[in-house]
Amino acid sequence: MTVDALLDFHQAPSPEELLAITQRLRAVFDEQGFDAGQQATEEALHEYPSCGTLKISAGGLYFHYLASALAHADDPEQRGEALIARCLALFEQGEQQSEEPGERLGAKLLRINALTMLGRYDEAETLIDSLPTRPLADADVLRLNLRLAQNRLGEADQLARKRLFTHVHETLGALMNLTTVARRKKEFPAAHRYLNAYRALDELFELDRSNGLLLELMLAQDEGDTARTFALLDAYIDARLSYTLDYRGNPFFAGVQTRVPTKNEIIESHRLTLRSLEEDPQYEQMRGDPRFQAALDRLRSIISSET
Repeated sequence: MTVDALLDFHQAPSPEELLAITQRLRAVFDEQGFDAGQQATEEALHEYPSCGTLKISAGGLYFHYLASALAHADDPEQRGEALIARCLALFEQGEQQSEEPGERLGAKLLRINALTMLGRYDEAETLIDSLPTRPLADADVLRLNLRLAQNRLGEADQLARKRLFTHVHETLGALMNLTTVARRKKEFPAAHRYLNAYRALDELFELDRSNGLLLELMLAQDEGDTARTFALLDAYIDARLSYTLDYRGNPFFAGVQTRVPTKNEIIESHRLTLRSLEEDPQYEQMRGDPRFQAALDRLRSIISSET
């Protein structure tokens, strides 16, 4: 018997095999839940211990289904910290073992996010400082201009939609951060200005409304507008229940999306919303009000009917 056989060692899977493995693991998460998905993922990692690409994909799956894990955890904080630490280890190992520069860079970016979530800010800062400088020319812009010059309009259309999708969400993220900074500094007129811009973009591009409503709810709570706070809470819950993150019919982003969240993923996100409302300190001021409990009871009833 060879050493490889003794160690149950397999050569790295081909790209086609990796895609099949990832799709199989995603199906397990979707259909059987997080625990079954984690077990299947760890078994795949044991089978291919030197495959950096698989480790990066595995960490990405854990990140993607984190809401599902926390929704069923007895101690969400402890479970979340343990899973993020596992993701961090997988990203670090994947970066070391991958032979693709793009994969290594992606793994490093994911490590920065994981370190930030774990509160290891100095390490995250060091990694940010190690990132390569941004190139003077954007390859996607150059390729888009080339496709237009070639009159390859189908490819140009998709490139333009992908760039729009990326930059719209980057802009929304920046406006959300500006609103949060202004709220914490008690600069409420500025917070409303940034929030209005956020909501206008949401409406223009027909995106998920729930994040904007949550920002507005937090701002109303900061300003002491109780009636508006609870009206926004009901609107926020309705928006969370109705969102699908399905952009296939969106006039701006049609054809961009490669995967739509499953029904189970949507239900898990509803459970996580409920848990956040029940436990997150940002809602502490509202919890003693009967209107808050009524909103939670309504959400619990809807979640129960979904399952």
